[in-house]
Amino acid sequence: MAKTAPGRRPIVWISVVVLFVVLIAVVLVVSLGAGGTSTASSQPTSSTNSTTTTTASCAGSSTSQTITIVSGPVVVGTTGKVAAGLTCADGHLGTILRYIYGQPIRITVTVPNSLTPTAIQTLYDGNPQNSPGTPNAWDVNSTGHTYLLDYGSAGESLLTDNGVHDVYAIVTFSDNSTATSNVVYFTVSAK
Repeated sequence: MAKTAPGRRPIVWISVVVLFVVLIAVVLVVSLGAGGTSTASSQPTSSTNSTTTTTASCAGSSTSQTITIVSGPVVVGTTGKVAAGLTCADGHLGTILRYIYGQPIRITVTVPNSLTPTAIQTLYDGNPQNSPGTPNAWDVNSTGHTYLLDYGSAGESLLTDNGVHDVYAIVTFSDNSTATSNVVYFTVSAK
């Protein structure tokens, strides 16, 4: 049997170690590039060493959607007279919203200044949220042309528990005509 020369053994071990390190580096690079989540985070300049993390997002815009949670499909938002949603940082109307547990859910319903709304009926997951058959009054002198729907803190009531929820509004105007808004969808992230 042939023996390995005494000077060649360290070269074999060095090759094995280099191969092992390269293999670990490749696995690490592939796993980091494969995905993961991104979170916007900012570090304040003060010496408190606290970090603020934002995970809510604001997206989407629509003029007409069909929802099927209510009995039969209902097309809403086709008139363009009523818009529902949340104004995003860049100014567009967000209609697909994600909230962190505990974050306040406030969705606005807006009508053009040329119209005079007198009442609003909201439907949450297809269910009327006002007194049965009775819309809430909308006084333009006190409320203006934007009506705030406040559902409290995300996830802290049965209304805002798990899953995707939809909200839309039916607005009655001073001439007794009505118009429906687009649908706003939102979800609540776990604690």
